[in-house]
Amino acid sequence: MHTIEEMSPADASDIERLFAEVWLGDAEEYPREWRELRALGRKAILEEMAKGYHYFGIRADGALVCVYKALITDEVCFGEHLSVSPSYQGKGLASAMYDQFLEFAKRNRCKKVRVNILLGHAINERMVKKFGFEKSGEPFYQATSMLVQAWERQV
Repeated sequence: MHTIEEMSPADASDIERLFAEVWLGDAEEYPREWRELRALGRKAILEEMAKGYHYFGIRADGALVCVYKALITDEVCFGEHLSVSPSYQGKGLASAMYDQFLEFAKRNRCKKVRVNILLGHAINERMVKKFGFEKSGEPFYQATSMLVQAWERQV
């Protein structure tokens, strides 16, 4: 079982380190310019927290090894930026985060949850299907040369 904690501003440096490890590392299925944008710095993380983003993380041996963020708008909870340290992939952390994401949305009385997935990214598509998400709308470019599909489900 994985313990998931809500991150605070005191965790911003740990989040920054994990983002750099994940997004500036081997995530080459994503365009380079997008990966650089995803490697948020401490200041940007703190700004997002101040704007209402909730960050959640899992630690192992004292280090942050998995994180995602959620933003509630109206009755929809949008989850994004799921980042798992390469050395901890395949250990069920992403599934634990999806469970927690759905529970967080339910606790906050959201009607729907939504995520964007890189079109054709088989691992992520299997994950959202496993949790009952369905495609929503047509694929769109979230960045130059990065076609994504929105997925959503009722809470």
